[in-house]
Amino acid sequence: MNEEIEKTEVVNLIEVSVSDDKKQGFIKLIKQAEGSTTFTKEQLMAALQTEQIEYGIIDSAIEKLAQRPIFNIRIKVAEATDPIDGNDAVVKLLVKKDAEYKPEYNEDETVDYKSLDYFQLVKKGQVLCEITKETMGIDGTDLYGQVIPAHKGRKPQIPVGKNTSLIENDSKLIADCDGIIKFSNSINIDEMMHIRGNIDLSTGNIHFPGDVTIDGDVSSGFSVKAGGNLIIKGVVEDAKIEAVGNVVIAKGIYGGSSGDVIVGKDLRCNYIENAILHVDGDITVDYIIDGKITCNGNIYLSGAKELIVGGEIQLMGELVAKEIGNEREYPTIIRILGERIVDQAEIDRLRIKEEETRLQLQEINDKEAQINDLLLTQEKKDMLNRNRNSAAMEQIITLKKQVDRQALLIKREIEEIEKAIIYVEKKGTTSYYGSVSAKRKLYRGTRIYFGELLFQFEFDNLEHCRIYWDNDDIVNGMM
Repeated sequence: MNEEIEKTEVVNLIEVSVSDDKKQGFIKLIKQAEGSTTFTKEQLMAALQTEQIEYGIIDSAIEKLAQRPIFNIRIKVAEATDPIDGNDAVVKLLVKKDAEYKPEYNEDETVDYKSLDYFQLVKKGQVLCEITKETMGIDGTDLYGQVIPAHKGRKPQIPVGKNTSLIENDSKLIADCDGIIKFSNSINIDEMMHIRGNIDLSTGNIHFPGDVTIDGDVSSGFSVKAGGNLIIKGVVEDAKIEAVGNVVIAKGIYGGSSGDVIVGKDLRCNYIENAILHVDGDITVDYIIDGKITCNGNIYLSGAKELIVGGEIQLMGELVAKEIGNEREYPTIIRILGERIVDQAEIDRLRIKEEETRLQLQEINDKEAQINDLLLTQEKKDMLNRNRNSAAMEQIITLKKQVDRQALLIKREIEEIEKAIIYVEKKGTTSYYGSVSAKRKLYRGTRIYFGELLFQFEFDNLEHCRIYWDNDDIVNGMM
C-alpha cells in the first residue's frame, strides 16, 4: 500500500508537456518539500507513455535526467522527425530570351551594328532547355507516431511550343527543325522569318536557314542570306542577297560597289540597275540597265518597258525582250553559254582501262623492288665467295631486265590511253541551246556572242528578230 502511494506521488512530481506543433516533448520535475526526490528511467518513460508519447524519445536525455534530476525546468526529452520537402522542378534554358540579348564587343571595344544577330537561330536537334524534375519529399513523424506529410516539389512549367519536343524521359526540350526562336510563355521555332520593316541597323544582317519575308527595303551595306525562298517587298540597294531557293523582289535591285545577288532558283523583280547577279534558274524582270548577269536559265523581259541597255549578260537559255540596246549604240554585251558535248561513254571506258593499267604497273614496280633486294643480297654472297659472275646473279639480272621491259611497255600504254582521252575530249562539239529575241528592235551597239563567235550586222537595228545557233553557225531569224 505504501509503495503504491509512493508511485502515485512520484508520478505527480513529473509534468509532461508537448509543443503546439507536436514536435517536441518536455519533462519538468517537481522537487518534494521534504526529503530527497529521485526518479528512475522507467518512471520517466511511464510518464511519457501516459501522455501517449511514443516516438522520438531521446534516451540520453531521459537517462541524464534520472541520474541527475533538474527541477522546475522543462527539459526536452522527445523530438519529432521533421519532413523533408521535395525540391521544385528546375528548367535550365540553354538559349537566350529576347530581354537577355546584349551586343558583343570586338577586341577594339567597338560593336558591328550590322552583325548584331538580333534573331536567335537554332538547328534541328539542338537542346533548348534541360529539365530537372520535382522530387516527392520524405514524410516526417510527430511524437504520437502520426505522419507529418512532406510538401511535394512543384511541377515545372516546361516551355514546349511550336516545332519543339521532349526527349529522354522529358528531361530535355529540343528543336524539331532549323529555324528562329520566338519566346512567349513557351519556346517556339519558326521555319520562316518575317521581318515587318526594313533591313537596317534595327535588324542587322539576316542569315536564316529557311524562308525569309521582308516587308520593306534592304538598305545599302547590309546582307540577307536565306536557306529557302526570299521575298522582299521593297528595294534592294547596294546590298548582298543570297538565297538557295526562289527570290521575289517587288520593286527592284539597284547595285553599287559592294552589292551582289546570288539566287539558287528563279528570280522575279521589277528592274535591275548597275547590279551583279548570278542566277541558277530563270530571271523575269521588266528592264535591265548596266547589269552584270550570269544566268543558267532563261531571261524574260516582262512589263511596261521590257528593255535591256548596257552591261554584260551571260546565259544558257533564251533571252526575250522588246528592245535590246538603244539608238545611241550604247554598248550592250550578251554571251550565249555553250554546252560541251563529248563521247562520255568512251571517256569513261578509257579511264577504267587507265586505272586497270596503273594497277598492273604498281604490281610490276613491287616485283621490281623485290628483285632489287635479291640482287643486293646475291652481290653480298658473291663478294664473300669471291665469285663475281655466279649463275644465280646472272639469273637475277636476266629477270630484272624482263621486269624493266614490262614496266616500260605499261608506261607507254598509259601514255597512249591519256592521249586517247585528250583526243576524245577535243573531238567533242559545243552546242548552244540559247537564243536572243527582240520583239521590237535589236540595236547595232549590241554585241551577241556564241562562244567566241560574234554576231554582226550592218543595219542600224534589226526588228522582230531571233538570233540562235544552228549547224555550227549563228542564224538571224524572224520571231
